[in-house]
Amino acid sequence: MISHVFFDLHGTLVDGAALHPCYSAALGRYMAQRFGRTPAEWADANRRVLADWDSYYTDLDLTGGNGIADMWEGLLRTTRAMFRLLDVPMPDRSTLRALSREIPGAVTRSCNALYPDARPVIERLCAAGAMLGVTSHALEAQSRGLLRGGDVLRYFAAPVVGPDSIERFAKDEVFYAFAARKASVDPSECLAVDDSLVCLDGARAAGFQVLHIARRPNAYVNPQVPMKRDLYGVLAHLGLQVDEAQ
Repeated sequence: MISHVFFDLHGTLVDGAALHPCYSAALGRYMAQRFGRTPAEWADANRRVLADWDSYYTDLDLTGGNGIADMWEGLLRTTRAMFRLLDVPMPDRSTLRALSREIPGAVTRSCNALYPDARPVIERLCAAGAMLGVTSHALEAQSRGLLRGGDVLRYFAAPVVGPDSIERFAKDEVFYAFAARKASVDPSECLAVDDSLVCLDGARAAGFQVLHIARRPNAYVNPQVPMKRDLYGVLAHLGLQVDEAQ
């Protein structure tokens, strides 16, 4: 019997194509208020950083033994890069480090980037008595910001778990076991819903039931892992009425 449903965010609940322009615009406003220049200039700097994202992480290994430290370092580098691109005086390292950790949660609050099927499915699950949580590579504050931006945070009574919650980036067996312990629930009563088969391997190893959301027609699927094409499939998987959500 499933009592808890833990959702991934990016690619599962959150549409990156909708998030990126909103995130850049919100970040532009946030940075302009604090450090001057125009919101458009900061938004453009952020887009330039995103375009060259891999270069900032090339020597970092987020899934390695120092993954969490490398995650913080990557955030610091990409934040620092915006100041350099605009030739804006750099804050001291302590302020810059705090800023890099603050931005993801602060700027997502104004972004509704949920897929259209997310809210009705979330509401239907809550109406059926399911406890909803999050297991994401996003920081906990960023996850809460995205849920708040989509006006669904109030439905998430189960833990919202990010790498900063557990001090571990990889969504592996340890990550999911931590989520179940934090929710005070047996893993066998939990369903992990994710667009990543690798992450779902970690969930299965922890004893979760799993559901793969493969939105892209050409997405790789594993015949041994239950798969649906959209979030309405979560309702079908749990034997709930789909029509009531549509």
